[in-house]
Amino acid sequence: MSNSLKIIFILCYFSIFLWCCDTGFIEIEEDCYFQKDLKFLQALINNSQFKSKSPPADLNPIELGWQTWVNGRLVEFCSSTSTNTECRMEYELSGKIPLEIGNLTELKKISLESNKLIGVIPREIGALHKLEELTLSSNQLSGSVPPEIGDLISLTKLALNSNTLAGHLPQEIENLGNLKWVYLASNYFTGNIPVGFGNMVEMTYLNISNNQFEGIIPPELGRLSKLQYLNLAQNKLTGPIPTELGDLNLYRLNLEFNQLSGNIPTELGNLVDLVHLDLESNQLSGGIPPSLGYLPRLKKLELHNNQLNGSLPSTVNGWEQLEELDITNNQFSGQIPDELGELTYIKSVNLSFNYFTGEIPSQLLQIEGLERLYLHVNKLSGTISDDICTDDKAMKILIYGNSFCPPYPECIKYIGKQTCEN
Repeated sequence: MSNSLKIIFILCYFSIFLWCCDTGFIEIEEDCYFQKDLKFLQALINNSQFKSKSPPADLNPIELGWQTWVNGRLVEFCSSTSTNTECRMEYELSGKIPLEIGNLTELKKISLESNKLIGVIPREIGALHKLEELTLSSNQLSGSVPPEIGDLISLTKLALNSNTLAGHLPQEIENLGNLKWVYLASNYFTGNIPVGFGNMVEMTYLNISNNQFEGIIPPELGRLSKLQYLNLAQNKLTGPIPTELGDLNLYRLNLEFNQLSGNIPTELGNLVDLVHLDLESNQLSGGIPPSLGYLPRLKKLELHNNQLNGSLPSTVNGWEQLEELDITNNQFSGQIPDELGELTYIKSVNLSFNYFTGEIPSQLLQIEGLERLYLHVNKLSGTISDDICTDDKAMKILIYGNSFCPPYPECIKYIGKQTCEN
């Protein structure tokens, strides 16, 4: 090696005063940037130039959004108008996602949520084998999810919610065995829920609500031992609730607004960490399994608008933390169990539009924190004590459509038509 080449080598790699960029890189403000990475950022700017709140005409690519560069390569990028992000920009990105996204081969995190991006998710995104987080939520993206999504083998977070994406999820999505967080809600996805979701054993969060998924809930989801949040609401799912869901460690289970049928599985009583159970607006039948009383952390139980029947189990006093109970518009009968009055944290009880008989348990009326008690349109009878009318309690009570006898407490504003039956 000649002396001149040695000098250049020393200056480029060992000098603290000079900085030399390798081929394919460009120096900007004494830092090196990979030119193809800059090309992607510039394309984002160019695509947004003629939209509302467009970026400044002189905006430099390295000033776009929040960026992290390592050895001249873009590894993290975030640009959003959402107030909930740490990378909020004052303008909205728009236009299509540039095909140059495939150049970002060192990228680990990208977030473009809450913009006005349109068009499809480019197939070129499959080249980002190091990508760990992909967030494209709250845009106007359309089309289907490209099969190349399955090439993102390092992906742990996938958020495509609140777009206009449609079609079946590609089978290749089942290759993403490292996924922990999946948010696909509020799109137009169709077809069955991929059975392969059950192989994503690292999954902790799965929300595919407000789509048009159909068919059964795959029993294979019961394999997801780390899953804590499962939301399949507002789809077209049919068939029974799989008993295998009782094998999970959920704190939230939401299956509302589907077409599910059959009984509530006894096995759901195994979900001892469950805080919120929502099964409303389905076609469920049978009674409430006594095992559901073994959910000590449950705070909200929503079973309204089904075809459930029978009496309430005495185990309801096991809901030690329950704050809201809604079982309206079912076919429940029998007496309201006294044990319901032991729920000292309860704030709202809705038992309306059922066939309950007998009197209101006195203990229920005495719960200090109770704010709403809806008992209308049942077959309840007897009298209601004036004890519920205290200066420090502003309880709203609806009792019309029953057979209560006077005198009626003054704090009940609307009595409605009653047929007194002692």
